[in-house]
Amino acid sequence: MDLEPIIKSYYKLLQSLDWSDEVLIRGLREGLNKFPSNAFLRMNPESKYLCGDYYSPSALEKVQSRNFSGLIFEHMVPKAKYIQKPCEQAAREGSLDINEMRELFQKYWKIAVITVEENSRLKGHAMPKDWDFENIFSRYQESGIELVKNIS
Repeated sequence: MDLEPIIKSYYKLLQSLDWSDEVLIRGLREGLNKFPSNAFLRMNPESKYLCGDYYSPSALEKVQSRNFSGLIFEHMVPKAKYIQKPCEQAAREGSLDINEMRELFQKYWKIAVITVEENSRLKGHAMPKDWDFENIFSRYQESGIELVKNIS
């Protein structure tokens, strides 16, 4: 999926805010946290389970049969920490660069669709302490969850 419209809109949103107004930022916090995901999901109206970048074989089987029960849609790399926090910090400092933002989204905005059972095997929702900032599969490998690339 093309993330460019989301990146451009998110950039526009972050650039338009008065980051020194703490009441404004606190009031918008939930919306700021949800903006990229909500925009992504609205661009994929049929089902969020059809827009994964990677699937566990069990999840893929369910998705192919259009049985979405018992599935989990999740960010492989926590978006709040590795995309949103750096972007918001740069916006707050007046140094937000859309190209750097684009790199963060392209590198870390990866969606996995797994089963509820597989999700329960994940060792938390943070990247491993020794994460190299490159291997987006770290959490899944650590938990023995196989993922296959979405080829559709």
